[in-house]
Amino acid sequence: MAEEKEKTGERGYGNIYTPHAGAMIIHVQRESGLANRTIIFTQRQVRLFRTGAIVLGSLIIFGAISWFFLAAQAARVPLLTRKVARLQLDVARVDTLQHSLNELASRFQQVQHMMGSSSMTPLGDSSKARIAAAAPITATTPSTPATLAAPGTTAPVDTVVVRPDEWPLPMAGTLLASDTKALEIAVPSGTEIRAAGAGSVVEVADDSTLGKVIRISHRSGYETVYAGANEVRVSKGQRVAAGTVIALSGNTPGTLEPHLHFEMRRHGVAIDASSVIKKGPGHGDLQ
Repeated sequence: MAEEKEKTGERGYGNIYTPHAGAMIIHVQRESGLANRTIIFTQRQVRLFRTGAIVLGSLIIFGAISWFFLAAQAARVPLLTRKVARLQLDVARVDTLQHSLNELASRFQQVQHMMGSSSMTPLGDSSKARIAAAAPITATTPSTPATLAAPGTTAPVDTVVVRPDEWPLPMAGTLLASDTKALEIAVPSGTEIRAAGAGSVVEVADDSTLGKVIRISHRSGYETVYAGANEVRVSKGQRVAAGTVIALSGNTPGTLEPHLHFEMRRHGVAIDASSVIKKGPGHGDLQ
């Protein structure tokens, strides 16, 4: 007993030692000498504890890294939100600018048609532009023809003739047989009918033969007549620019298919519209 106590005293309270490689023994001894307990872990249990400790530590480290990463991303959310708001504002400004530019381009084209610039040849750069005649141009209002003052004289001479030569439809259409100088153009019902040139609407009427009729007076004595409309979108006395949608096509009474009846007159006399009008929206051939 003395030897055992002596050995126990050497081991100490709760001493842990490994009597052989890979195994572990935990010996717990109280001071009173009662209820002593010895816990023995085999080599396999030690390996399992070690593996579990490594896995648990790895999970804790991975969780900590993930938390820091997610926290950093969450901290960026307000900054990214402000950037997205600024980008949306910039996009809205660009859209507004594009809309304004489109309106300015449309107005510029209208002014060109009203002032007769559609019949003028655009100039190139300053090094290539050449002016054949240096006669001064007399300023005019849109309701009067542009005039040129001849050198050495004061009387203006009407030398600019503006013709309503735009194709009155957004598509080429199909020409139907006609025994008059008018154009009979077959198009689907509901197709937009457009003014061939700038002018004033002088007549909106219903004709028993032609259906709904619109007559527009243009500069230089020209008039255009659009018949077979289903829905009229202008009124008498209204000024329109070239390309303005004035009606939608429909069925002319007594016809087999929807089409536009298009006439052109000058000084009250019917003229061949095909010799004046630009054929098709791209100035190409008709179908």
